[in-house]
Amino acid sequence: MGTKKILVTLVGLGFFVVLTGSSAAVSKERLFPSSTYKPPCDISKTTVCTIEIWLAHKHKKRKRELRDFLKSKSIKVLNHTIQFWRRRGGHPPTNIAIGSAVSAEDARMVIDFALKYNDRINLLVLRPLNPPNYVAIATSAWDELSQIPITPEDLKRLRDPKLTTDEFHSLYYNLTDEGNVASRFY
Repeated sequence: MGTKKILVTLVGLGFFVVLTGSSAAVSKERLFPSSTYKPPCDISKTTVCTIEIWLAHKHKKRKRELRDFLKSKSIKVLNHTIQFWRRRGGHPPTNIAIGSAVSAEDARMVIDFALKYNDRINLLVLRPLNPPNYVAIATSAWDELSQIPITPEDLKRLRDPKLTTDEFHSLYYNLTDEGNVASRFY
């Protein structure tokens, strides 16, 4: 196949993705943990087993309220689950990490929580770097190569209540371009 044909094919595929707002389905092996994976918690009530949150110092007085909210969602809350940025330390990171076994419903709840208490989400952390039932809001644990910029429009697409868990993770996978990152990053 000539270079011109490849270029025309890629451009055509690009237009298809842009115009339809979707892309080809991603193999479930790339989206979810293996069938031998055992979650570290009871996932009958929530698919989030571990959550780590960094929030602006201004929310420190609301820690009990925030802990109670997470507990009401059946999320295990430890003393270090919610941490606060230094008083004059600027704004916490504006990223979010969502593990590959987190349901779309739980993922949307976490995204809404992050937007409410951390103002915005500008970056998605690559899913393979985190445990499947893990979520982090404003984590500083990963370097720049681990975080992929997201537009407000793409974030709105992730928050769509019509998305199934498969569709949510397929979209997250496509937005972070995990298929191409894995070969050069890990």
